[in-house]
Amino acid sequence: MLERSQLPAMSDPHSSDRGLLDVDRLFSILRRQFRVLLLCLGLGLMLAVIYLMLAPKTYVASSQILLDKNLKESVSDIAPSTSAVDLESEVLNQIEVMRSSRIAAAVAEAENLMTDREFLNPPPSFTRRIRGMILGLLSPILGAPEADPDDMQASVEQAAGALRANMFVERVGRSAVIRVGYEASSPELAQRIAAAYANVFVQDQLNADIDATRQAADWLQQRLTELGDNQRQATLAVEEYRRQSGLSTSENENLSNQRLEALTAQLVTAQAESARVNALAVQLQATIDAGPSAAGASIALLSGSGVDDKTISDLRIRYASIQSRINEVSATYGEDHPQVSALKAENQALQAQIFAQLQGLNEQYQSQLTIAQRQESSLREAIETEGQLASQTNQAQVELTELQQRSTTLGVIYNSFLSRYEEAVQRQSFPIPSARIITTAQAPENASGPRTLFVAAGGTIFGLFLGLMFGTFNELRERTFRIGDQVGNELGLRFLGYLPRLGPDARGASHGDQTKAALALHGMIKKQVEERRANRPTTAFVETLKSAKLVMRARGKPDRSAVIGVVSVLPGEGKTTYSVALAEMLATDGERVLLIDADLRQAASSRLVAPGATSGLMDIGGTVSWRDVVLADPRSGLHILPALSTSGQSSDFLSSDGMHGLLEEARQSYDYVIIDLPPLGPVMDARAVLPWTDGFILVTEWGRTPRRLVRSLIEHEPELAEDIVGVVLNKVDFRKLAQYSDPGGAERYMGSYSRYYQVDATEKV
Repeated sequence: MLERSQLPAMSDPHSSDRGLLDVDRLFSILRRQFRVLLLCLGLGLMLAVIYLMLAPKTYVASSQILLDKNLKESVSDIAPSTSAVDLESEVLNQIEVMRSSRIAAAVAEAENLMTDREFLNPPPSFTRRIRGMILGLLSPILGAPEADPDDMQASVEQAAGALRANMFVERVGRSAVIRVGYEASSPELAQRIAAAYANVFVQDQLNADIDATRQAADWLQQRLTELGDNQRQATLAVEEYRRQSGLSTSENENLSNQRLEALTAQLVTAQAESARVNALAVQLQATIDAGPSAAGASIALLSGSGVDDKTISDLRIRYASIQSRINEVSATYGEDHPQVSALKAENQALQAQIFAQLQGLNEQYQSQLTIAQRQESSLREAIETEGQLASQTNQAQVELTELQQRSTTLGVIYNSFLSRYEEAVQRQSFPIPSARIITTAQAPENASGPRTLFVAAGGTIFGLFLGLMFGTFNELRERTFRIGDQVGNELGLRFLGYLPRLGPDARGASHGDQTKAALALHGMIKKQVEERRANRPTTAFVETLKSAKLVMRARGKPDRSAVIGVVSVLPGEGKTTYSVALAEMLATDGERVLLIDADLRQAASSRLVAPGATSGLMDIGGTVSWRDVVLADPRSGLHILPALSTSGQSSDFLSSDGMHGLLEEARQSYDYVIIDLPPLGPVMDARAVLPWTDGFILVTEWGRTPRRLVRSLIEHEPELAEDIVGVVLNKVDFRKLAQYSDPGGAERYMGSYSRYYQVDATEKV
């Protein structure tokens, strides 16, 4: 025995197409809004054509000017207030000069544009023509005065303003070339003004160079006069100060410094002499202090003292001889020998003589030392006095040097300015412009505007943009039911299928027209249903009805007939058409079917199926049984319980025990009881029958009923949602249905089922 296999868990149905999901939806939106896009595109192209028809032709001529920076150096060299600028800044500066009102005024005066009719009266622009058309239509009402064609003059400022509005200046690449152009209504005028702009600009540059050179020369002349006076005054100040301070120079040194150096040298010599004499005096004084006995040993001090050298030599020889004899005699005869005593006495006499000479020499040295010290002190005083005088002289020399430097500097500046002044005077005789024309403006052969392709592209883009805006607005406004998935997603209810629109909308028509429309609609329903009897493929209309039959079978009990109500949220959604069609289909299948028209306020089912009924649901009671009111269709076997009254107490009757009993008895006699109920909304009739039925079928009009309205109704009455067995979308336009389907939705492939059922003309996708 076969066993039911376990199905694997389903993955995301759109996982493989996730990359194409947005693209598919975008194409779906474009298909839905194709007419809007096409209409807006046509509008944009029409506006482009109108613009091309009304916009005047314009012509552009241009000249090219080279800015020669090297030529401007002649001016910049002598203009001390102008700093060097790079090429980028120079080009930008000249572009702004070209755009200035001064250049425009010069062009206007050069070409006498203030009285030029072609310049002052160009063809009106697109906006002016539109405004003129509007004013022309309103002039009979407003009485606007017409312009005087003879009054064709303008001021220089007005002409300059018009020139600046139609001229353009741009840099050619990264070069030092400027392109200036003008847009006019005729090629000759454009060429004339563009050439005039170039000539005026070059002349303006030349005039600017001449003015700059002249101003520089005038300024230099004034400065030269001032510098000459200042330099002369500085030279006179040097000589006057030198005279007042008594400064003179010899071999680039002043006399005070020379005297100071001489005194310093003398002081050094005096100090050396004082030191020598002092040393001799000290040594000699030490010998004298030792007494006469030590005089013989110091006989050498007499040298260079002024004593005769022969005398000193004799004394030295005698002293040495006596000492030698004393030593010999003492060694031979002893110390006590009389000759030794005699020799010692002679020696003492000789030492006394030498001592006397040394004493005299000491007095001489003391006198020399006193003189040397006095001389040294005198030199010191002289040096100090001379130093003070030199300090004063140096201060005066500093001031003199400053005066000399100022005089020299003024002389250098004067010579420099004199050289520049001579150069400026020379340049005034041959001025060189800093700009020159390299391309002269030519009359254009073709119009530059309006550009047909550009305008057409702009109109196309505008139309597409407008279409996208309106299409997006339409998509954002879409709040109705379009596909069956929305029923499950928004309401959580079963979707039973789509029904096409079978006839024209009779809402708002007269009673007679409504009756004729009802008869025609009933005929179409019977035709759709009866075709099932023939050996033909069925239709989507019938398939939707069959799905309701299957749901009713599953909803009801096997041993009990099904009582199903058909409702809608809003009037006119087609619930009556669906009720009649469902009942006709069931009756055609051989089922015992009773159609009850419980919409007592409108009685639409009765007009559709039993227009000739004379009694209805509200007539039941007393001796009149509901079976006496039931009418039968001989062709299909359908039974209908009509309603003729429009009483306001319909909800009381529908909720009465009599209605309950009627339905219970009908269960015993019929297989299916179909109740055409009033719309839900504020009407309470359908809710009154709710407890005695097996469920409801909700009919919703495609593209009309707001999803939020239905969802709100179900959310506020959850018990009503539990009894709704399914939802039918009615009045579907099958030609547009696939446009609202998600990528991979069944609605996109409904045409593939043509082998299984016939596609009616109203159902073609």
